[in-house]
Amino acid sequence: MLNIHMVKTNIGCFITDCIAISGYDYNYHKSKLKDLFFDGEKPESTFYPNWLKIKKYPLSIQQIQTPPSINRRYELKDKDLSSEKLPLIIKEKDYDNYDEGIFSLYLYKRDEQEPILVDVEYEIQIVMEVDNFELPPVINYKAIKKESFSDKKFNITNTDIKHQLFDKMIFPEVMLHTRPCSISSQNLYSLVRQYIKDNIDTKVAKITSDYDFCFTVKKIIPLLEPETVSYTNIFAKTKKERNKIQYSTKSFKEIQIFEMTHAQSKYRDYTVIEPIHADNELELKNKIDEFLSNLIEIINKQMHLCPKCNGTGYIDEVKKINQKDLV
Repeated sequence: MLNIHMVKTNIGCFITDCIAISGYDYNYHKSKLKDLFFDGEKPESTFYPNWLKIKKYPLSIQQIQTPPSINRRYELKDKDLSSEKLPLIIKEKDYDNYDEGIFSLYLYKRDEQEPILVDVEYEIQIVMEVDNFELPPVINYKAIKKESFSDKKFNITNTDIKHQLFDKMIFPEVMLHTRPCSISSQNLYSLVRQYIKDNIDTKVAKITSDYDFCFTVKKIIPLLEPETVSYTNIFAKTKKERNKIQYSTKSFKEIQIFEMTHAQSKYRDYTVIEPIHADNELELKNKIDEFLSNLIEIINKQMHLCPKCNGTGYIDEVKKINQKDLV
């Protein structure tokens, strides 16, 4: 007997034969449903690995079955040897009527029958009915993390979104995207880090720390009046060269505008990037998009000279970004 759990919706029926919500039985579940035919059609894959979709509540569920082969026989390899003791064909049921030694002169053959559909015994349990079902938003962000002593790019998707354990116990998996959810501090750190690397305008800002545990961005501020600075080269080969005063012209300065670490690392005095929470996955995606958009807009904002002070100041104030102001 095949036991199926079903969620009936206005766009079709979602089905599963997996009762686990996590762990080994969930991750390595092998569904028996994907190879079955529901009213003559195979089910479709969905946004959750252990759930499939069919058009409607099925009137029949069938599986392919290959009938036993027929016309099993032994055929003489060399037809010229045919005689009363060596017939061209010996039926399998007559095998015992002949000396076993002669069968080295024969080939065993049989005819295969065409596969057929046979009915499957099943029981369907409708766990929920939804009249206004909407598919979850596609969550797919580029991210980066440390793996085997080097940075590796990966994608953060719907399956990385965290849901409350109680909801996972009560609601079918295909309905979780409508429930409260969040993205973890570490995942948010990984995607923000990659997003800035992909979108930063290096003419107005630069990344000065780029690690799996801390990240820093500084604003490049052009000086209204270039400054001449003096310095000594402490790494010079001779004492005379090390004591020699050298000069250079500085045309810009750098001001830290954004920094972060994540909750798992909590590196030094860096600001821990907080998880983002939402009432559902669509709202969560919108919040993440807003966070990223506002962040990169501030980082890439051009500095403009003040037209009212005869070139002695800037219109915009450069200050550290507060993560709470981004969403």
